[in-house]
Amino acid sequence: MRMDNETQYFLSQDGLRLCYRHWDCEDAKKIVCIVHGIGEHSGRYAHVAEAFNKAKISVFALDLRGHGISEGKKGHARSYQLLLSDIEELLKTARAEYTDLPMYLYGHSMGGNLVANYMIQMNTNELKGFVASAAWFRLAFDPPSWKVKLGALVSKFYPALTQPSGLDISLLSKVPEVVKAYAEDPMVHNKISAGLYNAMVAAGEGAIASAGRIKVPGLVIHGSADGINDWESSKEFAEGNKLIKFEVLEGVYHEPHNDSEQEQIIAKIRDWILTH
Repeated sequence: MRMDNETQYFLSQDGLRLCYRHWDCEDAKKIVCIVHGIGEHSGRYAHVAEAFNKAKISVFALDLRGHGISEGKKGHARSYQLLLSDIEELLKTARAEYTDLPMYLYGHSMGGNLVANYMIQMNTNELKGFVASAAWFRLAFDPPSWKVKLGALVSKFYPALTQPSGLDISLLSKVPEVVKAYAEDPMVHNKISAGLYNAMVAAGEGAIASAGRIKVPGLVIHGSADGINDWESSKEFAEGNKLIKFEVLEGVYHEPHNDSEQEQIIAKIRDWILTH
């Protein structure tokens, strides 16, 4: 079986050069497009793509604007709608490669928020289903009130102002090697702009309120030990639509696909995609 990791580019709606990776396989039966979380990049999903490829699922994964090797200010987007349009371009790129295969969206953390809102707001006729992993609907902690107030004020006149995200990377995974690799990855950053933070918070609440508008099946998974994003908000989102299956992962940290239980969790996602 042939598996390729090919890095390519497309232009965003507003002219940014965005990177995506394509892990191809022979005799592909389905397509999955992956959207990563804040501060990371598509290359961190290589092992997920490899597992999917073995099941004849071709994988496309985007470096969001301001992330990885895509253009754009680190940790910032001029608007939430532009992020959704970037996902749209990724789907179009995947569809151009495979004109007739069933296609799915899979988003983690911030990517889960984006995927959920894409399913609510955009034309999803091309999609057969979606997966949201540890989605950022609400945080699992309260940021310092002064930081929230400052961000709300600043976002009105200088939304591109970035601050450290304050992410505690020890909460990503119980596997020390994963945390170490994240800390040493030159393409990872810890930036988030005032505008992007406020847009994500509003979009998280909006997704929970509007989950009933989604018209295709979804799988929502979230670790009960996630100290970054609130797992109960994922449950609340999923309960808003009978087409969505929710599963809490007992004792799992923020990155289910990188935690000690990763093999079983990746298999769970793969099998859901294969059977829906």
